[in-house]
Amino acid sequence: MSELAVQDGAETTEAPVRRRRAPRALVALIGASLLLAFAWAFISPPFQAPDENAHFGYTQTLAETGSLPGKETKPAFSTEQVQAGSASNSDQAAAQRSVKMTWDQQAYDRWLTDDEKLGTKGREDGGGLNPASSNPPLYYVFEALPYLATKGSDLFTRLLAMRLVSALWLAVTILGAWLLAGEVFHRDRLLQLTTASLVGLAPMMSFVSSAVTPDSMLFAAWSLALWLGVRILRRGVTAPSALALFALTGVAIVIKASSYALLPPALFVVVVGLVRRGGWQPAVLARVGAAVAAGLAATVGVWFVLAAALSRPAAAQVSAASSTSGGADPREFVSYVWQFYLPRLPFMDDFRSVAHTIPVYDIWFKGVWGSFGWTEVLFRNRIYLLLLLVTVAVVVLAAIELWKTRAGSDWAIGAFLALAAVALLGGLHWSEYNLLTGGASNFNQGRYLLPLAGIAGLVLAFAVRRLSPARRSIAVGVVLGGLMVLQLASLSLVLTRFYA
Repeated sequence: MSELAVQDGAETTEAPVRRRRAPRALVALIGASLLLAFAWAFISPPFQAPDENAHFGYTQTLAETGSLPGKETKPAFSTEQVQAGSASNSDQAAAQRSVKMTWDQQAYDRWLTDDEKLGTKGREDGGGLNPASSNPPLYYVFEALPYLATKGSDLFTRLLAMRLVSALWLAVTILGAWLLAGEVFHRDRLLQLTTASLVGLAPMMSFVSSAVTPDSMLFAAWSLALWLGVRILRRGVTAPSALALFALTGVAIVIKASSYALLPPALFVVVVGLVRRGGWQPAVLARVGAAVAAGLAATVGVWFVLAAALSRPAAAQVSAASSTSGGADPREFVSYVWQFYLPRLPFMDDFRSVAHTIPVYDIWFKGVWGSFGWTEVLFRNRIYLLLLLVTVAVVVLAAIELWKTRAGSDWAIGAFLALAAVALLGGLHWSEYNLLTGGASNFNQGRYLLPLAGIAGLVLAFAVRRLSPARRSIAVGVVLGGLMVLQLASLSLVLTRFYA
């Protein structure tokens, strides 16, 4: 009688154990999003994503030699990668709209023959300075796994395997957005689906996540950190939750230096959490403070120690951006930021920009909605104008909903999310300002805002919540359909650019 227990002559049935299952909508969304990301991985030509050649070169050096790139005496890329780029014409096609890739079978066969003659030496002779060589190694350690798993294949097969593994981080990003919306909207499944759909189905999220770039892992870290921050504000701060939040923040920093922007909002969460629980007792402060320090020490601290041991700069991107100019002029910086978002006033110096109109439109807006290849693959302007109208309508509806429900809203959650967005924007603008005043070219791209995709998804969900309950399901259906149409249009745009 394995399922029955006999006590005092009576038979009682054991209570079945309830297992929590993942919501079907979340599973379906992750599945659809990964299929689209895999399609992008196959369709995007080799090295036709920003700095993908540098990220591949970093991974190849790490996987083949066990060392990090950045040696001044070595070439930036291995002989194998240089020859592959030349044979496929990928280097020449990057950012050049009129230049096509080489899709000739005979050219591929000749390259394959030459590549086999190179052997392992042709893969190990890179490791010099390239745009990614100063990055921390966390993402590249993960990417070395698919590289090594397909080491017996040619370079393009290894690149594809790395892309497919990189795309898996999109599932984690979607999960983070789903959980974030669950905390904000009290597990309203429809609004969770709305938030996560924008994160998982927006074409730029699919395109970037399916390339060999640490951004794919970065999106996941930010998505989870934003969720955990909101969770702590709603449920209270404890030493374990503070440890988890700052460990995630540290992981994001070790992925990419722009994540230092997560430190101010993370500190805000802990301070507000302590105030709300009245936790100013020395013992509580000691436990939470130790948890914060431990989270950073186990991530950022480990990287700083490793970098020192390897005689590498631990925060090269931050120091380079800050030291490019001779000195910061606050008025000049304000002038630069003004011109990024608004037309230049007559008394302001003109900052150089790649933008054809106002940079916020050409760089941020277009770059978030659709800027493929090396940012040169764009829709016609009327498509962006239509997207702008839709975006403005969504923001207005969300603003009305937030205002109407302000009495029952938690101000700290809004402040935390706003601080995360402002900190990231501020860091990006500060970096670009220093680069411009130091004589360098523009730095910012729309994809740098994609770590905030979860917040954008919340804005869309607030707009949907503004509608009557009967219309919300219809609106979410329109959102899903619209994102799928935009996905197909984006894939068609890339196909036309590189294959037509």
